[in-house]
Amino acid sequence: MDLNSAVLNLLREHGADLVGIGDVAGLAPDDYRYAIVAALALPVDIVEDIPNGPTPAYQATYKVYNDRLDAMATAVADLLTAEGHRTLPLTRANAPWDPQTAATPFPYKTAATRAGLGWVGKCALLVTPEYGSAVRLTVMLTDAPLTPNEPITTSRCGACHACADACPGNAICNTLWHPGIDRAELVDIPACQKAAGDRAEVTLGVRTTICGRCFAACPYTKGYINRSKKL
Repeated sequence: MDLNSAVLNLLREHGADLVGIGDVAGLAPDDYRYAIVAALALPVDIVEDIPNGPTPAYQATYKVYNDRLDAMATAVADLLTAEGHRTLPLTRANAPWDPQTAATPFPYKTAATRAGLGWVGKCALLVTPEYGSAVRLTVMLTDAPLTPNEPITTSRCGACHACADACPGNAICNTLWHPGIDRAELVDIPACQKAAGDRAEVTLGVRTTICGRCFAACPYTKGYINRSKKL
């Protein structure tokens, strides 16, 4: 089995719903050439409850999924390291999320667009054709000789503004994404965080930034829900 297939099959064995490889030369730290990306789709029942406010089940799912994604990334890193390739799994320990900037040191969404998994929506979240933005991501950076997917470099949001209409903080600027755009042109992060914290305080009793109304309103996310109900 070739290295590409071995990596992607390992991720699928760990339950990944989407997998891809992107060429991130010149974008990733430490001269890593490729980003391996895996995504888990959030359960439909969790997503359906989001418009009413973040729920304890939604909060718990984030923790469970983050643990699963870290395990995936570590497994792939172990495989590639054993083959003699430099690899950095972007687990929570290696690439912690900064609550002040609401970002990781290397953007997972950049890797995902380069891997052809989707584009960045007007809400500054990854949008996938299959699951909308109802996904959690992990990334592994490597210099292993892999074959990348064709990147997605154009927004497919068009004139849709469902996420902007749904945002309780009016934080979404209704701007189309393109590679290299500053996130501030898409979303007012302080306004987003304040609105998310206000909602969470009501439904969870704590201030946290898991809100989700924007991606629950996305037509691509709704398409995922509707398809799942027909199965």
